Amino acid sequence: MEKSRQQIDISGCGHVESSVLPLTNQRSKGAGRLVRKTSAEIVSEAKSMLAGGGTRLVSARRPITPREPRRQLYGRLAPPGRPPSAINLKYLQQGTHALPSLEPIPPNASAACTSTRSESVEGISSIGCDGTGHSAAVPVGREKLPALVSIQQNFSGSLENVTDYDLQNGRSLQQSKKSVDSLSTHGAVSSIVKNHPLKRRQVQSFDEKIPTAISITVPTDARKNAHEDQSKLLRRSNDLLLQSSTESLLEMLKAYSGLKECDESTVAHLSAVLHELYVRVKDSKGSWRGAVLGALYGLVEASSSKILLLVATIVLAMNVTGSNLTGACKLVFKIARNENNDNLFIDSDVPELLVDGLGRASPIDDSEACIYGYGAVRFLTGSSNGTNNTTSTINGIEFGDNMPQRSLAVRLAKQGLCQLMVLHLKMINEIASTTQLSGSPLHALFQLSGALRTLAGNRSIAGSRVCQHPDEQQNPVTNHQPMLKEDEDQDIAQIEQAIPLLVRAAEMCIKEPEVQANIIRTLSVLSERAECCERLAVAASRLGILLGSITQTCQTVEKGLATCNRLGYILGNVMSRWDTARIQFYCCDVSCDALLATLEYYANKSFTMRNQMGDSIVQVLTKLIRIVANMCVNGDVGYGMSKRSPLGEILLNILLKVKDAKTTELEELLFATLGALHNLSYYYEPTDSEGTGHLHPGSIGERMKDICGTLCVILNSDHNPARSEVARVLGNMTRNTAIRQTFCEENGMKILKRCLTSKHDELMVTSCGVLVNMLGDWSSRLPFREIDGPIILRRLLQKGVRHRDWIMAGIACQAIWNYLIDTSDILTTLGQTEIDLICGALAEGLDEDSLFDGKEPDNFWEDFAPVATDLLERLQICMSNGNSPCESSDEEI
Repeated sequence: MEKSRQQIDISGCGHVESSVLPLTNQRSKGAGRLVRKTSAEIVSEAKSMLAGGGTRLVSARRPITPREPRRQLYGRLAPPGRPPSAINLKYLQQGTHALPSLEPIPPNASAACTSTRSESVEGISSIGCDGTGHSAAVPVGREKLPALVSIQQNFSGSLENVTDYDLQNGRSLQQSKKSVDSLSTHGAVSSIVKNHPLKRRQVQSFDEKIPTAISITVPTDARKNAHEDQSKLLRRSNDLLLQSSTESLLEMLKAYSGLKECDESTVAHLSAVLHELYVRVKDSKGSWRGAVLGALYGLVEASSSKILLLVATIVLAMNVTGSNLTGACKLVFKIARNENNDNLFIDSDVPELLVDGLGRASPIDDSEACIYGYGAVRFLTGSSNGTNNTTSTINGIEFGDNMPQRSLAVRLAKQGLCQLMVLHLKMINEIASTTQLSGSPLHALFQLSGALRTLAGNRSIAGSRVCQHPDEQQNPVTNHQPMLKEDEDQDIAQIEQAIPLLVRAAEMCIKEPEVQANIIRTLSVLSERAECCERLAVAASRLGILLGSITQTCQTVEKGLATCNRLGYILGNVMSRWDTARIQFYCCDVSCDALLATLEYYANKSFTMRNQMGDSIVQVLTKLIRIVANMCVNGDVGYGMSKRSPLGEILLNILLKVKDAKTTELEELLFATLGALHNLSYYYEPTDSEGTGHLHPGSIGERMKDICGTLCVILNSDHNPARSEVARVLGNMTRNTAIRQTFCEENGMKILKRCLTSKHDELMVTSCGVLVNMLGDWSSRLPFREIDGPIILRRLLQKGVRHRDWIMAGIACQAIWNYLIDTSDILTTLGQTEIDLICGALAEGLDEDSLFDGKEPDNFWEDFAPVATDLLERLQICMSNGNSPCESSDEEI
């Protein structure tokens, strides 16, 4: 039997193009001569007539983990000893730290960048100036924080006085003006601020709404002038912050140490101070960071997410490590837990700073930072508010809300998140190869794999493209698209590198089922990408061995369902794409045995069982059977698996349980089982059934008769949606003489009559394919005539020609041909009326000019025409010259 078969990926069930119907469309060797075709010829000709090949791929729905009602660090299932999702950052507060003594700067001090700072520090580099206004590290023996005047607890004209003292005591805006204006008279002071290396860049327009805006309370009788008064105060407040020293900013923050509840004005005040401080300390180094951290950690209990995010921004911007980095990651995680805060991340530098911070952490030594850092990454990459609701312009072209570079996921990936994840996976695997993972590193792996899964599942990363603007065909300035595609390809390449590392990590976590299940979930998402499937194909046999270990290591049946469900989905996807994976998996006896053992294990369990995540026995069986079906698309694998024990026994038992499917899940299992039987029976050699002594117990060949009987029961059920699929399987199985006898014993002819007279075209066609095989036996023709079979076939032919359904018309011609093979009197066999009607339908179907009006005929008609021509010539010659007996082919002789 020919082993090469065309592989067609058909996502749904019930497509006629994918069926195997043993049709005989070969032209006769001479006029008036009917030639009996061998089974090999029938199968070979069926391939050429039906554009779909003999085997079919089986699809399945991806396992979906129910979304948690709120963002959590772990969710329903977590490894033992998990850290808490709700965190308390109070321990970060370092108490009140007195600032070192500060030296005032003389009014005539030079504005040169070599001005000394007042904080005395021994042996630490200070922040100097490189002559261009940028900070530069210069080694000095003493480091001094920038100071403008002698710092007092409450100095005149400070922002702290304006917001906390003047407004609280009901002072007028005019009084505030005086205190502010008094500070602007110091020309030398302004000169120092202007040239200071940590000075904030001037805002171009104070009329714009800026993040340093301070909310004020306007009296009721002056509401009409509120906007004008607020704009004035914003200008003065911003000028005041620019002229304030770093020490004064820290003193302002220390005044709010231990703050919890805060009103709108307090949030605005602190936000302005924190933003100014962030601009000054960004990318700066120095021993003064301790004083900054001390002031910042006094705010970690504030109820405002905006304040907390600014605190985290400053801490991360100072390139902290160790416990400070852990505290910053915890702070970011705390804010990211609330979906309403996603817009705050969009307007901040935290996504980039978080990736940089994780790059300074080790998943082994700083595992707690990785736990909460990757937990925050998982929330941000899965954010539904990950894009700004604004329109961006590139080279004069506007792009809407879904612009990829504006999403949080893309920003994280662009900062190198994918590369960092791969590096951390390598570090974890290296340690796990020598010692058993436990504790915090294990939890870091859990969060890392979850973050990678969310990142890979994000549409901005998984194949997004900027939509082409209508004018881009004429606009040459469109080089942003290749740039975005290049960035995306790099991200995909990095994600691909993580696949073998994840497979290895899953193998090493065999004693940690929760972590292993989380890794498998990530691979399940990645397996939907063709690029990743190629990497998974290399590890197909290892995944099969891993599948077999699940049932042995899980304490209960329910605990292994989630992992088996997703491993089955992964392998099913791999087998649907890569023929090398099919061969590799089949040649590994350990993998095949593990697959069949797992299939048998779950087939003997209650079909109503499911776990708390929604995974059920039925879903697992569907995925496992899909592996078998897609493996058997390969000819050698399909032939070998048809002899394998106890696959036939397992599929028969499942078929008996789901033949009367009442739910959607059971229907999917039924279709998957029929898909596997279809491919297995397609490659099964009919000669194997001639002697039963060498058949393997429980194999497809040994249980084929029982399977045929069960299929007949399903085919006889009027309301079963799988009847067309059953007919396809029987179309393969009835090539075997023993199975044709079994089919007749099951009252198959009467069942076929019901199918051929139904209102479903697909069922009529597939059932006619079974009839083609059955009419090859003389013993089947008399029962066929008794059920008015010739009339049914003539009507089927007429319907096919009338509706231009050339597959239906062709299969009807094949059935009539086989029915007339051994007859010596066609007139008696068919009757004059039926012969005239059949000849009329054939003539109409062969009238190319009338059908296509000079246009090129389609491929299906090209396949129908030779079969119809042979039959029409046979009928016409026999009627004009008398009937001639059938002659056998040379092979039969």
